[in-house]
Amino acid sequence: MDLKQQWFYRFLRNTIGLHIMTFWTLVYLWGGLPYLTCGVGVGGTITYHGTGIVNSACHIWGSRAWNTKDTSRNIWWMGPFTMGESWHNNHHAFETSARYGLEWYQVDLTWYLISFFQALGLATEVKLPSEAQKRKLAFAR
Repeated sequence: MDLKQQWFYRFLRNTIGLHIMTFWTLVYLWGGLPYLTCGVGVGGTITYHGTGIVNSACHIWGSRAWNTKDTSRNIWWMGPFTMGESWHNNHHAFETSARYGLEWYQVDLTWYLISFFQALGLATEVKLPSEAQKRKLAFAR
């Protein structure tokens, strides 16, 4: 089912500002300005720049597992720090896949979380690349 059809996700989207302000208020009440500065400010900065690093570095360095029409690459050592986003060539090859760490050794923390939600029944219709899709984009060997 499309997320836009589910009332819960529409509710979250329509009230996102309230959730953010509630989170910031709780962090402030828990530890004051230092917690707010470190927990929200530093965390937000790391997340923001982490995205930039992935989108820059993963188009310059790393390895290519799939024959895509771009310069995307996988950087293995960034996998745990980026929740799996550094499997960037995998992402460009299979954009709708919920799993970017396609091999057993490719750490993909986001996929582990999605799998957990799937086991609880909270995530359904999770998309993964088929073997035919993989064969189509694989480099000739």
